[in-house]
Amino acid sequence: MTYNILMGGRKGAPLHEAVRRADADVVLVNEAPKYPLLWRWRCPRLARRWGLRFVAGGRPAGSNMIVVAPGVTVTSTREEVLPTGWFQPRRGIALARLLLDGSPMTVVSCHLSLRRVTRLRQVDRIVELCSAVRGPVVVAGDLNEEPGGPCWRRLAQAGFVDHGGSHWMTFPAEQPEARIDALLVRGEVTVRHHGDPGVPEALLARASDHRPVLAELELP
Repeated sequence: MTYNILMGGRKGAPLHEAVRRADADVVLVNEAPKYPLLWRWRCPRLARRWGLRFVAGGRPAGSNMIVVAPGVTVTSTREEVLPTGWFQPRRGIALARLLLDGSPMTVVSCHLSLRRVTRLRQVDRIVELCSAVRGPVVVAGDLNEEPGGPCWRRLAQAGFVDHGGSHWMTFPAEQPEARIDALLVRGEVTVRHHGDPGVPEALLARASDHRPVLAELELP
């Protein structure tokens, strides 16, 4: 599941309940805690509140974070700050290589710039990193543009497939009209479900300014 949790999870209890109800094995988070020094304990604390384990992210990943369920094995992680330009919010990626029931998968959490040109530079870097990765890969996060935009097209050219549609919009959470949060899949993966995390919409409206995207994947 990918979820923009709004400024470090400022909605508190509704957010925690929404994540727990979704019951995902892997959660890729945007706008995770990033304040200097404080992120080191706030990120793991969030994961614990969700019944999950913090494995990568925080300030070194530009406020992205990856948390996983107890049964998920993490073989390696990477964090990187992406170029943003002057006076722009910190952006970056968190990457983790996982084993799920013995099957390898790589996940990348990203949150792209509000500026079109900067977004393209950022997504080019993501594609570059993923080009060296073998096996199934998921790139997920807040792309800050709707499907058909240049970043979605660039990821599609790199082999990432969008299984979503207008049946699940993500922003704004109260009355979503746009789909700017993506969960894109590359490789030999069967997507059993994509979109609705199975959480009451009234709860999602109180939990964040975005709605999450959940995918059920079957690995080879």
